Amino acid sequence: MRKVNIKTLVLGMVQNNCYIVGDRESKEVVVIDPGDDVYKIEKYLKDNDLECKAIFLTHGHFDHISAVAELKGLTDAPVYAHEAETELLSNPELNASALVGGEVSLQQDIMIKDKDVFNIAGLSWQVIHTPGHTQGGVCYHLLEHGMIFTGDTIFYESVGRTDFPTGNKNTLTESIHNQLMVLADNIELYPGHGRPTTIGHERQNNPYL
Repeated sequence: MRKVNIKTLVLGMVQNNCYIVGDRESKEVVVIDPGDDVYKIEKYLKDNDLECKAIFLTHGHFDHISAVAELKGLTDAPVYAHEAETELLSNPELNASALVGGEVSLQQDIMIKDKDVFNIAGLSWQVIHTPGHTQGGVCYHLLEHGMIFTGDTIFYESVGRTDFPTGNKNTLTESIHNQLMVLADNIELYPGHGRPTTIGHERQNNPYL
C-alpha cells in the first residue's frame, strides 16, 4: 500500500480536480486547488477526522480558487501560491471570476518560488515553477513518492490553455520540456482537470509536445 493518500473531489462548473493529500499515518492534509463547493471539502475532512494544514494553489484562475476564502475561514490554513500570481489572484477580471457571475479576490499568505521545499502533512513537497498557463503557475512535487500535482500546466494527452491573461504558449511549452519532461517516466501526474497520467505516457503520446 502506498504511503500517500490522495482524495480527488471534482468541483464546480468547470469540473476542477481538488486534491486532498496526506500521509496515511497522519490526520494532517494539504488541500490543493479548492475550486468550489467548500461544503464537500469540509464534509470529507470531517468524515475522516482530517486537519487541513495548508492550501496549495497551482495558479489563480477562478475554478481553482473559489472556495479558498471559505476553506481558510474554516481551517485557518495558510494559502500558498507563487509570488508571480499575486495580481491574478487579487483581480477578478484577470482570474476570470468576474466573467462567471462572481468576483473572487484573495491574497496568498505564503509566497513561493521555484525549487522551494517544505514539509507539511508528513510529506516533503517541492515547488516546480511552470509558467505559461499563467505566469505564476506551479506544480507540487512529492519528492519521495514520484507524484506531481500539475494544475493546468499539463493534462492527459493535452496541455493548458494560453489565451487567458498572463498566458503564453511558448513559455508553457518551455516549462513542460525543461521542468517536467526531464523527469523519470514513472512519475505520476495529477492534473487540474481530467484523469491522472505519467511523464512517460505524455512523452510518448502528448501531441502538444
